[in-house]
Amino acid sequence: MHTLDRLDIVVTVGMGRWPFDRLLEAVAPLCTEHNVFVQTGSSTMTLPCEQRAYVTPDELNRRLERADVVVTHAGNTVRLVQRMGKVPVAVARERARGEMADDHQVTFLRSEEISSRVRAVWDVGTLGSVVTQHARSRAVLPPGALAPAADPRGVGETLDRLWSTVRDNPFRDHPTRRYAYAYEQLSAPDLHDGPHLDIGCGNGDFAASIASTGRACRGVDAHAGYLSRAREQYPHLPVTQVAQNERLPFADGLFASVSLLDVLEHCADDERMLREAHRVLRPGGRLVLTVPARHPFTFLDPDNAKFRIPRVHRLVYSARFGAATYHERFVDPADGLIGDIALERGEHTNYVKDTLVETVQACGFSVRDVSGANLFWRLLHGPSLLAGRRLAGALDRAILLDGRLFDRANLFLTLEKDRT
Repeated sequence: MHTLDRLDIVVTVGMGRWPFDRLLEAVAPLCTEHNVFVQTGSSTMTLPCEQRAYVTPDELNRRLERADVVVTHAGNTVRLVQRMGKVPVAVARERARGEMADDHQVTFLRSEEISSRVRAVWDVGTLGSVVTQHARSRAVLPPGALAPAADPRGVGETLDRLWSTVRDNPFRDHPTRRYAYAYEQLSAPDLHDGPHLDIGCGNGDFAASIASTGRACRGVDAHAGYLSRAREQYPHLPVTQVAQNERLPFADGLFASVSLLDVLEHCADDERMLREAHRVLRPGGRLVLTVPARHPFTFLDPDNAKFRIPRVHRLVYSARFGAATYHERFVDPADGLIGDIALERGEHTNYVKDTLVETVQACGFSVRDVSGANLFWRLLHGPSLLAGRRLAGALDRAILLDGRLFDRANLFLTLEKDRT
């Protein structure tokens, strides 16, 4: 232990992707009075002391062992320091400040504070005085203050069992790869504390799958026929008809996540739809967006047949599904749609990745992930829509394989609403 005039202090903010600048700003004044080492994580702040973004576990353990005082976020380091017999000083990351996806650190720190196994700091403005008082008290944890450490092998086996109960993706073998991608992105634990909105929900299959995870989920669509089938198949799934260019009937920041699965290219105004999705998402909320991509076989897009070869489209569609169905979907635009595309659009857009990324960023989103699927999709998708059940099944299996092997025909993006 050094003298109280000059302490060895280690500060660590963890390995996560969220900066913790609030804590680092409070630490800065300590650097002129003590020997301070700071692990800064994803922050871009420069402090007047030794700092590194990340350190190896072995080095961190050595520094923690030697430290007079450890200042940390309310994460795993708290328990690590406690098992060294020390009482750490801890500050909880808060969701409302954009420091974490949820408030589990707040809950954890409150429980540890009650047990006196940690010195909690709720006002970082007092950090300097807390550190001095904490060093003077020479607080240590008595033997038996913590339960014995868990066996690593047992923990691993338990996690494997738990994972086996949730890892199955209901769309794993679905020929349309966007559903498997979206389900994986939207079933993350950090989204479970908020509702989901599926825009362009169609017959409700995807929205119902999200609802089956225990999350509250709503669906909206402009197509009355699709919504009728959704209500019939999933009577407990709330769905609402929202016309083209109509404001979504939800409050700002209501949803933890939103999906737009091959919907944007059907809308009257791309940017307006993206800004509406942005509006109803909470800060840090997630949007999964999938669209057809521009690629060598784009010219075979069957959804553009009604615009480019309307007579052939009418003959083929009427022969397969009947003249009445053709008239309902493509002649009578009662819901503002030609088929399932807005009257104002005039084409089924196939997007260029870089252009789409610029558009979503202009609408207030950050890009978390970009992926894709398929190459020969257009060669197979059109015939599968018109084929009988047996041939359609064979074509769907070919589409599934194509989606697993290639990533050119469909573009998948996971986006996050900026927190500012």
